[in-house]
Amino acid sequence: MFEPQHLLDLQENSGFGTWLSGDNSNSSPTHRRVESSLVHSAPGDVDRVLYKDLVEMIPLVQSLIERKANSSFTRRGSMIYTKTPSRESLSRKTTDVKGRNTGLAIPVKKKKDQVDKNGDSLPIFSSRDLIAEKENEELIALREQVEDLQKKLLQKEDLQKSAEISKNHINDVQAELEQLNRHAAEKDSLIKSIQLQLSDAKIKLADKQAALEKTQWEAMTSKQKLEKLQNDIDSMQGEFSSFMLLLNCLTKKNRTAYAEDYDVAPYHSEHFPHLDDADDKEMPKMEEARQAYVAALDAAKEKQDEESLAAAASARLHLQSFLFKSEG
Repeated sequence: MFEPQHLLDLQENSGFGTWLSGDNSNSSPTHRRVESSLVHSAPGDVDRVLYKDLVEMIPLVQSLIERKANSSFTRRGSMIYTKTPSRESLSRKTTDVKGRNTGLAIPVKKKKDQVDKNGDSLPIFSSRDLIAEKENEELIALREQVEDLQKKLLQKEDLQKSAEISKNHINDVQAELEQLNRHAAEKDSLIKSIQLQLSDAKIKLADKQAALEKTQWEAMTSKQKLEKLQNDIDSMQGEFSSFMLLLNCLTKKNRTAYAEDYDVAPYHSEHFPHLDDADDKEMPKMEEARQAYVAALDAAKEKQDEESLAAAASARLHLQSFLFKSEG
């Protein structure tokens, strides 16, 4: 992109020609801040579209400043073209403006002296004032546009910083949320494990309760059996006492004397008439049966189980077989 520029008397119009170089005392700090930001700012720190607009606007403003006497010096002006300055050359261009203005002022001054000699000074000054006023208005408008663009740039930078802060805050919140989710998952797994352990404990408790009930029932049954065995033992003891009296009576040779000393009416010989016919061979066998019955009865008292009771009952039956043997 190229912009036309004309040789002017930059020394007399230094108020316009030195606006970009910073020599104008009327230029605001905002304009100087724009120029400094354009020269020193990195491309990644500002908006690229806004930066491009500002770069393209600088040569346009400069061309308007340097073109203020275009209508008065149509025959003597020379047109040159300059490229749009790059970001690297902005700083050099700003520092070189004074030197160029000093160098260009000499030929323009010579041309002005020639115009004064020809007597054309009055119309030139009048038209120059009008053009200067018009270009001053345009310059003010351009300055306002630059200020607006700078404000927009600052707003965009603030928005970008705010967005970055919001993004970091969102990332922090997401990290905290993920951490809370992990803690919640760990607690859920712990709760499930505790529930499983509780279920197992309930099952074991139910098994133990059932075993306890079974043990209680077995204890109650054993108690009943024990009472029954005790009754059987008491009954057998009574029978044993009766048998002992009877056997003592049988072993005595003198039955009459024994009957006088002891009252054995329930076991009188008339209840066992077949004993009178018993010989001496059966009496030893009866004595052995009696001793076996006594031993079985002692064992039943000591052990108190079904086997010992059955042995005692068998010995009793064997002894009864001798006592209640029929005559036939």
